[in-house]
Amino acid sequence: MEHKAPEYRTANIRIRLRPSEYDRLKAFAGGNISGYSRSVVLDHMAGGSSIAGELLALRTEIGKIGNNINQIAKHLNEGGSPDITSLGDTIADIQKQINRRLVKVR
Repeated sequence: MEHKAPEYRTANIRIRLRPSEYDRLKAFAGGNISGYSRSVVLDHMAGGSSIAGELLALRTEIGKIGNNINQIAKHLNEGGSPDITSLGDTIADIQKQINRRLVKVR
């Protein structure tokens, strides 16, 4: 396995702020302006909050799907039989929803 030498943060960016802006930023960043600014900029470059929002929505949907699977498993374990007559349309609808969400994330 090839080991890479550690890459240190040596590049600098300078911005001008009014003293009031600087004070607000420092308070908001918890005193670590450099770390906070780096985090915000790199997050924005990676797609920012739009990706985070989409991932949260996907997580919610996956949770709902898991709940549905648990309900199906319970039904089947209690001796019920599956009703597969309308699954074709349901599966196609789910595929469309997943594809729409994936397009937004990409």
